[in-house]
Amino acid sequence: MIVKNEEEFLPTCLNSIKDAVDEIIVVDTGSADDTITIARNFGAKVYHHPWNDSFSEARNLSINYASGDWIFQIDADEELEKSDIPKLRDAITTNNYDGIIIAIHSTIKDGIHKFYHPRIFRRGKGFYKDIIHEQTIIEGERLPTEIRLYHHGYNLDEKRMQIKWQRTTHLLKKQIAQNKHDSFAWFNLIRNYRMQDLFQNGIDAGEEALKIFTSDYFSKQGGTNGHLHHYVMIIYETANCCLHNNNFLKAKDLCRFALSILAELKIKPENIDIIYTLACIYLKEEDYRKAIDYFERFLSSREWYLKNMHNISLMVDTLGYDYTAYNGLGYCFGKLGQLQTAINYLQKAIASNTKYLTPYKNLVLCYLNDGNLAEATNTLLKTITEGIADDETLLYLGELYIKQEAYEKAIPYLEAYLKIYPENKDTLLNIARCYEKLGHWEAALVGYKSALGQ
Repeated sequence: MIVKNEEEFLPTCLNSIKDAVDEIIVVDTGSADDTITIARNFGAKVYHHPWNDSFSEARNLSINYASGDWIFQIDADEELEKSDIPKLRDAITTNNYDGIIIAIHSTIKDGIHKFYHPRIFRRGKGFYKDIIHEQTIIEGERLPTEIRLYHHGYNLDEKRMQIKWQRTTHLLKKQIAQNKHDSFAWFNLIRNYRMQDLFQNGIDAGEEALKIFTSDYFSKQGGTNGHLHHYVMIIYETANCCLHNNNFLKAKDLCRFALSILAELKIKPENIDIIYTLACIYLKEEDYRKAIDYFERFLSSREWYLKNMHNISLMVDTLGYDYTAYNGLGYCFGKLGQLQTAINYLQKAIASNTKYLTPYKNLVLCYLNDGNLAEATNTLLKTITEGIADDETLLYLGELYIKQEAYEKAIPYLEAYLKIYPENKDTLLNIARCYEKLGHWEAALVGYKSALGQ
């Protein structure tokens, strides 16, 4: 591990891995809080290293201190799923692989998203490069697994996230200043802007990068190398910024351009990140038939990637996005009036990722269109059980219970919503009506007076 001022997350992280590893190596880069004390209390060997604006430098140093046969790299804002420790033990008994890919479940704005990344490798077979968004370079093949690592670092308050994004932007710009042909740094800079919803900044950076790089530039270096892949990923991130900026035509043109380059160089299989983006563009354009075609194309190609993950060294961003594709398919079929097909896909989305809120809401709409209030209600209740319900969910539940004349059940959800939005008179009136229906006249009268501003 490398750490700096991680007292908030570090105990959870170290508690999750203390029974899975033989030693804990912590390289501290200048903590001023209780990080070092916490680490030592867990038996960690703590080393100090000045921060030189390079994550790779610090990570490579931490590897040098390790004495075990295998390295497990984890960040302080991450947590290993304890029930997966036996899987981890089994994985490192293999003689056929030098690296192990795990599933990272990252909490972001709209739920938990899943990514795959190599985090475990034999000592001497892996190292890091790039000062920020460092790449793990592993010699030999990697074993794909579903060992789960939960990432909490994108679930911070707005102020801390701004500090984090600004630091990342600074380091990426520094990396590009050192080498303007660093395609991986350009890709990450554009992504960094997209993650902050700074879509025009991302588009501007993408256009600047694409002026520097051309397909000819990469093809001269060898069509299948990582640089070409980064070039395509620059196009992918720029297209996504265009998509979020509602410039659908430009987003499609970029995606088609990327596919044409890969086809010309006869690189197979298709880049599923680009295919997935095209599906999302068509969905936003409400061209549901084409969106369905591309989501199905994505899922089909994804199967190849999953089967060949052990020898794919290039980044695949959407490999864990089966649940969002199922959600997209469900939404599209719902819009086309094919409700049962829509329901089936949305249920698959939820089964694949129970912490992703969007398919629950889309499923509720399907049930409502089908006149099934009970299943719509049960679906929303599951979001509460999963701990992912938002304020809109509370309001929907209250209103659904009113439609079913279950006024007593409606009140707690409506009151919970009113605590968030105390000026919402419609909700206040609904609560008053519920009390009136239940014969609680005084409570109803208070509610009606409040709604009228009396």
